[in-house]
Amino acid sequence: VVDVRDKEGLKKAIDNTAEKYKKIDILVNNAGILRPEKFTEVSDESRDLQIDVNINGVWNATQLVLPYMIEKEYGRIINLSSVTGEYVCDPGSVCYAMTKAALVGFTKGIAVEYAERGITSNALCPGWVKTPAVEKFAKDERPEDPDALLTELAEGLPVKRLGVPKDIGVLAAFLAGEDAGFITGATIVIDGGSILPES
Repeated sequence: VVDVRDKEGLKKAIDNTAEKYKKIDILVNNAGILRPEKFTEVSDESRDLQIDVNINGVWNATQLVLPYMIEKEYGRIINLSSVTGEYVCDPGSVCYAMTKAALVGFTKGIAVEYAERGITSNALCPGWVKTPAVEKFAKDERPEDPDALLTELAEGLPVKRLGVPKDIGVLAAFLAGEDAGFITGATIVIDGGSILPES
């Protein structure tokens, strides 16, 4: 357990992992935070928190893990971006959208810089996935009936259900494996078709 904003703490966790397993060949940058707020009401503190977790956390972990991957000439980096920012955005999500869109550029930069070292870098862009964060969002938005809001969100998707963590996990697991060695710099949408409807 580590706070991705704490680079020294992160370094210790990564070094301990490498010492235990003698290598680090997979990194999934999955820590993220969303604070729904109107743009004109976003405090500097709230903005900086989202940037620190969503961007700097990914930067820190990747920078600390890459030397271990370079040493072995092998690595799989998977960054959790979002459909928010790169493809769509709801009111109140300006800061989150900015940070998640930044990860797409970061992913491509790492991909091209380290491709010759046997290291891939890809971004996943999930839509609505039933995680504790989404359940908290539903409680905050509709405290009187959060389950009804989750049902409405699901009904708005072409597949008529919210994603579950396993939906994302199976794709991350594939990208982390040897069979995905020819996929790098990709941005893969995994959203139950949420960005498909034209109207």
